[in-house]
Amino acid sequence: MFLEFLVGVLLVLVAYFAYKNLEWKYKFEKRVKEFLEKEEERIREDAIARSARTLSGKILEKLVPFLEKFKHDPHDVRWIGDPIDLVIFDGYASGKPEEIVFCEVKSGKSKLSKLQSSVKELVEKKKVKWEEFKI
Repeated sequence: MFLEFLVGVLLVLVAYFAYKNLEWKYKFEKRVKEFLEKEEERIREDAIARSARTLSGKILEKLVPFLEKFKHDPHDVRWIGDPIDLVIFDGYASGKPEEIVFCEVKSGKSKLSKLQSSVKELVEKKKVKWEEFKI
């Protein structure tokens, strides 16, 4: 008799805790879902803003050679985009290139990426060479 009572109490307790666990689980899932919806909205807004900055930056990079302050002939400039924005063959338009310049366009407080810094270092160490490939 006592054993049956104890089993009954245990079953009631198990059912109660299972119910409470489900209730807690649903509340938790609801909170997570609400958080994710808010976070997704914030992430989308941030992505749109970053995309707009990136696009405007890419457009500006291509327009830089035509700015009055730019000290090279726009006809000497070739846009690469990545990892360095521009390669300038100074004197190319006049038929006699005298210097090759690697140019990275930055605005505001933006800095060189690690990869761009590595390329700059290679150029400064004169680790640049000419290679010809024939088919």
